[in-house]
Amino acid sequence: MSSHPAAMSNADWTETLAALAADRRWHAQSAPAPIVIAFIRRTRPAGDEFLLIRRNKPPYAGQWALVGGKWDFGETLAEAITREVREETGLTTALVAVRAVVSERVVPRSEDELAAHFLLLVCDLRVVDGEAAAYAEGEVAWFAPAAVAGLAETGAIIPSDHAMFHAYAASAAAVPLAEVVMQAPATLLSFIPVEMS
Repeated sequence: MSSHPAAMSNADWTETLAALAADRRWHAQSAPAPIVIAFIRRTRPAGDEFLLIRRNKPPYAGQWALVGGKWDFGETLAEAITREVREETGLTTALVAVRAVVSERVVPRSEDELAAHFLLLVCDLRVVDGEAAAYAEGEVAWFAPAAVAGLAETGAIIPSDHAMFHAYAASAAAVPLAEVVMQAPATLLSFIPVEMS
C-alpha cells in the first residue's frame, strides 16, 4: 500500500480503516453513523442564498459548514433534518428533497486522532417560518454560491461540506425516499413513499 494518501484506492482506505481497533474510532464505531445535512435556501432578487453555520465545537471549530447532525433513533428522515435545523438555527423548515447519500470516511493523520465513518443524507429544505439565529452550535449566516466558493478558497469551510455543496446544491435530481415500519419478525406495518414539498 502506498504511503501517499492521494495514491491510495478505496480498497486501500477500507483495509486501513477496518484494521483500526475500536479505541481508535470515533465513539468506538462498528458501523457508519447516520447524519442529516441540510441545504437551507432562500431566494433573493440576486439569486439563491444558503445558510451555513460556523461550528463552535472540535474537530471543525471555527469552520463554516452545512447545518445538520445526528439522526435520532425512531425519527423519520424529515423529522430528523427539520429538528436539527430548528435546534441549530431556530428556523422551521420543510423537506423538499433528498439530493444525495454520501459515505464519508475520516482517516486519522496521527495516533492522537480518531477515525470515523458517516452516512450523510444530504437534504434540500425550504424555510417555512422564522429568522435564522445563532444557537449553541455556532453563528449562522446566509451565503451566495460565489461566497461559498470564496470560503473554500481560504479554507474557511469544511472541505467535504464544500464538495457536497458544489456537487448537489444546484441539483434538481431527487433520491426516492420511503418510510417503512416493520414489526418483528416479519410483518410490514407500513410502506409510505414520501411526497416532498
